[in-house]
Amino acid sequence: MNSDILDKLFYMTIGNDMFDAAMKIFETRPSDFCFSRNEEKLTALHMLARKPSTVLLRIESEDDKDSRGSGIVLLRRIWAELRKLSTLLLIKMTTEPSVALFDAINSESDKEVINTFLECTEILTTVKDPNGRNALHLLFLHRRYQIFITLVRNSKEQLLRAVDNEGNNVLHFAALFPNQFQSFSGLSPYIQMQRELKWFKKAEESVPRELRSVRNKKGMRPIDVFYDAHNQLSKDIKEAAKGIADSGMIVATLVATVAFAAALTVPGDKNNNWFIVFIFTNAVALFTSSASILSFLSNFTSSRFAQSEFVISLHPSLTFGPVLLIISVAAMVLSFIAASFLIFAHTTKWVSYTVAPMGVFALLLFILFQSKFCDDFFWSRYYRPKLD
Repeated sequence: MNSDILDKLFYMTIGNDMFDAAMKIFETRPSDFCFSRNEEKLTALHMLARKPSTVLLRIESEDDKDSRGSGIVLLRRIWAELRKLSTLLLIKMTTEPSVALFDAINSESDKEVINTFLECTEILTTVKDPNGRNALHLLFLHRRYQIFITLVRNSKEQLLRAVDNEGNNVLHFAALFPNQFQSFSGLSPYIQMQRELKWFKKAEESVPRELRSVRNKKGMRPIDVFYDAHNQLSKDIKEAAKGIADSGMIVATLVATVAFAAALTVPGDKNNNWFIVFIFTNAVALFTSSASILSFLSNFTSSRFAQSEFVISLHPSLTFGPVLLIISVAAMVLSFIAASFLIFAHTTKWVSYTVAPMGVFALLLFILFQSKFCDDFFWSRYYRPKLD
């Protein structure tokens, strides 16, 4: 078969994820296929590096004895052939037209895929992208923490302290807020901010302490970059806080109104034990709902929270407000049950015994919803990308 046709067939099989067929073609002229390029001037290594790990690690057939996937096997086979070259030639083949390692990191490849490129550590100390970023910069930008830690142990100190064309070090990149981490279904701004802070603190603990105070060409430290990159998220927290406070105040006002009205029209026999239960639960509903109103109101009257340019958490009032509101609603339900026993104490008692389970059901339903959805923590496990 004509060599040009064979080249086109080889790149076509890789482009269509037919790695078993590509492997058979590669074995006919391994050294030639390592140097050849397709119409876009990409080598087979670059094409494989730009594919997601889910494709490279996929098993093409049940008879495939290698459990790693035919794509990664082909990648390792090509890399093994390239390792036979001199360092200068190896750098040329893996960095033109782009750095294959960086392509793999940008494509969110699996740890096994990236580690294939990391076997040649000599390249890492010299290679940078057009923006002056090295491998560690990109690993922090894409939050591939485990790979970063492995690489740091084997790399030189100068690689960790290197800066890009704008003077940013690894912590500046850790402080950024990449697009793939900005929108998660079911993840509130507050929870998302806590995750971001946790990641940034983890990054700070992984590098020399002096890198925290290094300023880039814009005069910004890593923490300044964090505040700037997460400014919109901070605004979202404030908006969410306003929405919680508005809704909470409306419900708390309704509960307080009902509880106050019930206290003025006490039903039934005042010598009945259920009367004590009614008064106590009604008082709890009235005063906790009133406290909840004041708690939500403090969210608007707190000048420090309202005027802060950057917030990382909800106002403390929004932690106590909902709790007090839940207590007041539960107390209101119990108060209504007690009132039913007061009214029907000497007549149709079955009405009271029918009403009581209804009230308990309402409280159990709330608990069930909380345990089922687990608020943002539950959904974030399914919709948030993994932080390696």
